[in-house]
Amino acid sequence: MGIGRYPLDENSLIKKARAQAGLTEFGDESFLVPMRVLLKSLEQEADLNPIGRMLTGISLVRLLKHRLLLTDLLKREPQILEREIKSPVVIVGLARSGTTRLHRLLGADKRFLNLKAWESVNPVPYPESFSARAENKVDPRFTNIQQGLKAVLYLSPQIAAVHPLAADAIEEEVGLLQHAFASQIFEVCTKVPSFAEYIMTHDQTPAYEYMATLMKVVSWFRDDPIDKPWVLKSPQHMQDLDCLVNVFPDAKCIFPHRDPVKVMGSMCSMAWNGMVRDTDTLSPQWLGNEWLTKTESMLAKTQRVRDSMIPNANQYDVLYADITKDWRQAMNGIYDFLGMDLNEQALAGMQGWLDTNNQHKHGSHKYSLEDFGLSKDEVSARLDFYRQRYTIPDEVRNPHVS
Repeated sequence: MGIGRYPLDENSLIKKARAQAGLTEFGDESFLVPMRVLLKSLEQEADLNPIGRMLTGISLVRLLKHRLLLTDLLKREPQILEREIKSPVVIVGLARSGTTRLHRLLGADKRFLNLKAWESVNPVPYPESFSARAENKVDPRFTNIQQGLKAVLYLSPQIAAVHPLAADAIEEEVGLLQHAFASQIFEVCTKVPSFAEYIMTHDQTPAYEYMATLMKVVSWFRDDPIDKPWVLKSPQHMQDLDCLVNVFPDAKCIFPHRDPVKVMGSMCSMAWNGMVRDTDTLSPQWLGNEWLTKTESMLAKTQRVRDSMIPNANQYDVLYADITKDWRQAMNGIYDFLGMDLNEQALAGMQGWLDTNNQHKHGSHKYSLEDFGLSKDEVSARLDFYRQRYTIPDEVRNPHVS
């Protein structure tokens, strides 16, 4: 069918994006630097199969198309950049440590702004989006994501048990960082270790500035009240916490903590399920070592940034075990930190989300460290500094392992 020949070179991707958007100007082209690192890594390391090559190429063209649309939109509507993002609430924690649950509980409080999955993937309105809004019709970007999710779940049905997917669900902003070609999404979906090392070791402040611009676009198109704070969440903020603070110096940061032994097994399983569809040569042992090393680096960097850049008044720690034991009590502590009243309307919204999103709604997520060449002793030895710092209890029983 020819899908294995999908071009992943810079010129071909840019040509496709320009043809789809009907536009030519990218504006600031500094994004080309990380994009070139990514493209080299995809060609030399990812070993993409035909499906993986095609889907990766389609995704890259989408990102480029949105950059073209954004440049055009800001020329016509420069006032978008005048919007302010004040005191966002940011959940900063390892993947699989309860960050999604905490994010969606806070998102159920209508006093916060949040990002929907379809907005994360397609943040810049299409020309047709404006007419759809004027006619009170469904935005074509939403329809596009609904169709895309059906394809994703058909090809990889196990993903739903790892991370719940829905076009209108509250979603993290790592998809916005992807538009700056500086996102962990790439390394969760494809084997790109040199690209992962590049974004880990280079300043990503420009990517976070671009993310903030996309947030302003989303908020402007929705006509959000300017006084509502955003609630944000992404594990990537652990490796880029300094960049996040550079862009949002008044951010209120919530740090959830979970037994790192349990986190690592679940995190490796998440990455495996994200990558295995698109390559036929993925080694679970390589993946285990890669993500353990990455996690160790992220935890160490987060602590350095917390100690040097974030005022104590803007930091709050919460244990996964406490959220699991009594989520209302845990949320009370968080709202005290935020200086907000956990009112009945917020509690009703949170309970409503919990009632329709039980933990194993899409099947149980089964995993073990041994599947990825890791052991409890090795993980404990390398990540014990993190457990000791926050007095994180051992998670004696893992309910996801049969």
